[in-house]
Amino acid sequence: MSPTVHGEVIRVARTAAGWSQADLGARCGYSASQISRWETGRQPLRDVTLLRRLAEILHLPPHAFGLADTDTAVSSGSAPRSGHKVGRVTIPMPEEDDPVRRRTFLLAAGLASTAVAWPTTATRLGGDLLDPARLLAQQLGDVLLGPSTTADPVTVGLLRQALATARQDFATCQYVPLARHLPALLAAAEATAADHPDPAAHQVIAESYNLTTKALIKLEASGLEWLSADRGLLAARAADEPLTLAEAQRLVASVARRAGHHDRAQTLTLAAASHLNISGARPAPQHLAMYGMLHCSAGYAAARAGDRDRANDLLDEAAATTGRLGADRERQQALTANVVSHRVSAAYVLGDAGTALAHAHSLPLAAIPTTERRARLLVDQAMSWQRWDKPDRAYATLLAAEQSAPGEVRTRNAVRRLVGDLMASPKHAAMPGLPALARRVHAAV
Repeated sequence: MSPTVHGEVIRVARTAAGWSQADLGARCGYSASQISRWETGRQPLRDVTLLRRLAEILHLPPHAFGLADTDTAVSSGSAPRSGHKVGRVTIPMPEEDDPVRRRTFLLAAGLASTAVAWPTTATRLGGDLLDPARLLAQQLGDVLLGPSTTADPVTVGLLRQALATARQDFATCQYVPLARHLPALLAAAEATAADHPDPAAHQVIAESYNLTTKALIKLEASGLEWLSADRGLLAARAADEPLTLAEAQRLVASVARRAGHHDRAQTLTLAAASHLNISGARPAPQHLAMYGMLHCSAGYAAARAGDRDRANDLLDEAAATTGRLGADRERQQALTANVVSHRVSAAYVLGDAGTALAHAHSLPLAAIPTTERRARLLVDQAMSWQRWDKPDRAYATLLAAEQSAPGEVRTRNAVRRLVGDLMASPKHAAMPGLPALARRVHAAV
């Protein structure tokens, strides 16, 4: 194994453990600057004794550094090692002489390492405060628009674990790590499906592109969301799994709605709902939850089209579906939160800010299961306060959202527009911290 790769293994394992370079240095008796030199490859690591010591400290088997395991003799005909836990992901350990498996290890470890702190105001990228929206657009644009990325196939099980990590990034609004994880996941998933074209691999590809589309929808429209949604739909059709296909079709409809195709978005979404199995005394809760979510999306599309009655009917159907999920409290809670969130958004786009705020206040934030959904609701509340000509309340609500989920507030394009409107308000003097917020969210003022 190359000494340069040794540094990459150290960096990934250290980050997954949540340690700084100084933390690792204190554990092995070296300075933080020495750790940095190893990780960047400026000083290659070749000392076998030191490598074994680092493997022990980082809770890695020697194979992570291409070393023989002196504790367990393994013959050439023995069974492969099962793997090692790094963060939330079990990583298959590479054989000493297998570079493909070593690259698989690095891919998995990189996807596992989510212990990346949100950048402070001192953290800069290209001379500016780090812009997670720009980072997401750049990284995802590279994989969606660039030439085919070279990647090695891995197991579908490993891809699913990596997808779970990326989903956790999204749910907790950690969009900087997501910008690193998603491109690697997409490249590995495509390579795996090309090597083993089975429905399970295509399902992971579809779900990965679905997640990519959800992230891109938060950004300024660029056309990337169309590419991602279309690729997700194509992969979902190849996977032939009804829930994945329904979600892919919902996201295509969301992208179409965003472009102003409101009626078409309703048609696409409700067509997906018609293929779900929700009949009988005990329908599958997964299908019920998806059916409700599709009606939420269709209801919002109707509101965007200006059809208040149709929007209310569709959202009422989604709300009624929550009652059929009584035996599945987790899905019931998630769908209830989505219904309220979509009622807020629908009322807002229909021009009824007071109703939007009443819906928002009908559900305690603690009842919303994910950080991402809580932050979205707070941002929609802030937009409603601004529409009701209460910019000070909008500002206070944005600050609350930022405290809860800085990633959402500093990434979402709707926040940038709202902060720009607040800066232009004649009442902006009553919001003394507004210019600093505008800088943090990269609002154009």
